[in-house]
Amino acid sequence: MNVNRWRNLALVFLFAGFFVMYLGVYSKRLLPYLTIAGGIGVLAGILLYFRFGPVNPSIRTIQCPRCGRDTRPTGQYDACAHCGLPLQRTPSGTYEPYVK
Repeated sequence: MNVNRWRNLALVFLFAGFFVMYLGVYSKRLLPYLTIAGGIGVLAGILLYFRFGPVNPSIRTIQCPRCGRDTRPTGQYDACAHCGLPLQRTPSGTYEPYVK
């Protein structure tokens, strides 16, 4: 999965966790449970950011064959962060478009 997708998922976890905790304001009976559930969501988002945040600067930048913009693929199969073109790493270490 593309690093940007993981970061977006982490952001969703953070906002969803805060939203769930905020719902506890309206129900005194559910407040402890919603606080715990929201805290788990926030913690999941933070852990994802810690895992995938520092990965991006250490990755080599390539130029996308379709849109010509710079992107940083992370694995054997990845996609351009801008146009979504699937890319596959060749044995020589370069990336080329991948057709399933």
